[in-house]
Amino acid sequence: MKRTERFLGIIAVSLFVIGVLFKILHWPGAAVIHALAALFFNFGYLPLQLIRESRAADSGMARFYIIFRFITLFVVMFAFLFKIQHWPGSGILLFLSTYLIPLFILLYFYVRIRGKGQIPFQWSDLFLTVVAYVIYSFVNRMLIPSQVVDGYVLMEEQNSKINAGLRSANRTLYSSLDSLGDAESKEVEASIRELWQLSEDLYQKLDAQREEFISSFYSHPLGEEFDLKTAEWTLLSSISQSTGFFRDQGKGKQLHSDLDAYVKAIARIHKKHDLPPNMITNGFDTEDFTTLWGEIQSWEEHMFEAMPVAYVIATFSWMNQMLLLAERSTLNQLIILLNDTEVTYVLQQIATTESKLAMELKENEILRIRQEKELQKVQLQQSQAELNQRNSVTALAFAGIAFVLILFFISTRAYLLKQKDNKLLGARNEEILAQRDEIEAQRDEIEAQRNMVSLQKEQIERTHNEISSSIDYAMRLQNAMLPSNELLEQGFADHLIFFRPKQKVSGDFFWWDQVGNKLVIAVADCTGHGVPGAFMSMLGASLLKEVVRKEGITRPGTILDRLRKEVIHALNQTGDKSEQKDGMDLALITIHTESLLCEFAGANNPLYLVRGKELSEYKGESMPLSHYERMDSFPTREIKLQKGDQLYLSSDGYADQFGGKRRKKFKYKAFQELLAANSESPMQEQNKILLDTIQDWQGDNEQIDDMVVVGIRI
Repeated sequence: MKRTERFLGIIAVSLFVIGVLFKILHWPGAAVIHALAALFFNFGYLPLQLIRESRAADSGMARFYIIFRFITLFVVMFAFLFKIQHWPGSGILLFLSTYLIPLFILLYFYVRIRGKGQIPFQWSDLFLTVVAYVIYSFVNRMLIPSQVVDGYVLMEEQNSKINAGLRSANRTLYSSLDSLGDAESKEVEASIRELWQLSEDLYQKLDAQREEFISSFYSHPLGEEFDLKTAEWTLLSSISQSTGFFRDQGKGKQLHSDLDAYVKAIARIHKKHDLPPNMITNGFDTEDFTTLWGEIQSWEEHMFEAMPVAYVIATFSWMNQMLLLAERSTLNQLIILLNDTEVTYVLQQIATTESKLAMELKENEILRIRQEKELQKVQLQQSQAELNQRNSVTALAFAGIAFVLILFFISTRAYLLKQKDNKLLGARNEEILAQRDEIEAQRDEIEAQRNMVSLQKEQIERTHNEISSSIDYAMRLQNAMLPSNELLEQGFADHLIFFRPKQKVSGDFFWWDQVGNKLVIAVADCTGHGVPGAFMSMLGASLLKEVVRKEGITRPGTILDRLRKEVIHALNQTGDKSEQKDGMDLALITIHTESLLCEFAGANNPLYLVRGKELSEYKGESMPLSHYERMDSFPTREIKLQKGDQLYLSSDGYADQFGGKRRKKFKYKAFQELLAANSESPMQEQNKILLDTIQDWQGDNEQIDDMVVVGIRI
């Protein structure tokens, strides 16, 4: 029986090692090999070992230990098998394994210390414990935390709801244009119909590939729309399915080709009618990705490789949403070219009914940004935990080898002392041969573990790369929203722009635009910083562009009144004390370049005027651009400028920075004195003085807020 037991154990361990190798190299058949290893181990080796050692046990405690060891190894191997085969129940088995393994080890030492039974510490006990721990670590690596999967499920539900509304709205626009009869511009009408056909074809391809991907791992007939809520969580958290589908089957290249063709088709339509570039498709990057180490990574690898199933499904919904928005933007611009009052009336009616949908879209974007931030935090924690697990496994394996060598030395010495006993000599020889086989098996296991550690290192590097690229991409989007220096240089060659975000993306921003002979300049401080603050800053810049550039409003007080109304509407603020107090502080001036008349209005933020070396402060109203207990109209103050006057607009980040020997705020008085003292220097030199001063003041203290200062010399 012992020889058969050993034979089955060697087969099981060998199959397991081969299966791990196949899994690492992405060869087909890894799941089948692992299933065979589990069957040989659970229904061959473990039962024979249980029967043999139970017969030899001399106490009830010893029998209990042997049975508990059998249950522990049986559950761990089955958890591994269920996870590999994507069978329901793997989560429960993995949960049980988490507690059974440490209990098994504690039970052994308790029995040995208390002397309740003659339990020899055989090499098999140590080896099987190591194998159980390796299997548990391997299975645990294949899972994504439940809170991350739940976040993807919520994102997919929100995106699907919004996509349905967007697609319905776009089709309504097409149908409305058909019902209005012939348009004045046949060429524009042809482009609209081409856009319609291109969009419908692409959506059908995306839906078909999404269903094909779901069918590749979901065994039940789809029938109705696939519901993430009812799917098995362990299936949605798998990270191997997406790599096999998009890379090995070539589906990622096909999807990349379809998306790239659509983006180029929209760009061709814009160029044909001399339309401004579509900002949404500009952000929908289909180019290859360059890592921080200069390696070129294909678009499909960057988007889908080693991603959980739930992430891939949510990504399909996100791509649908981006494409629907791109279609809507292009369609609106083409409809404007028709110059048809009846079409304009239809658009107004549709825009009224879709205001609620637009609000939900903004709320969903905020949710997506928060979820991505939480995902980055959880993935970093998981990667660190996995690295610690692998270090423990490696240390335990080397300790096992040392222990086996000690046992080998003791058994050899016993063999020399009892060499006259032929029967005992034969038994000892068999034991030595068995130990040699087990040492070789452990060597193979250590090599497999080394390969697994190398794979985990690559995964950690990819995760870090993805997080960094996401934040860098958000920074590029925000920088694209900031105005160009060329417009400011035309009127005021001597100027400064001091912009120092707390993180890569900023909640403070500056903005300017030219309307006739009037130059409108604004500096804003939005609620928060980092990613949430950046979202508010992009909203503020978009609203300024809408009010000043499109509506032609240049009087500062009127602009602030309009901005406050639009911010309240965009954030759905009602004045309830329990709601989030989001908004922005802003200082805004309009300079008449011919008459040198300056108009100013401020929401909490002031304007500084330096004439000679005297600084004058024009304070803003004590009201933010949001729902507030005081909702008066913003007044406009007029200032007659002279040649050589210097105007400064700033947020509160510079004055509020902690530093110095006593770690206090820099304060507004010191900031004003700094501006006045260096007012005779060129603006570029003032910019350097601002930077050097705040760096010396801050020292080793953390920057607490975003900083922005804009100055011009008349």
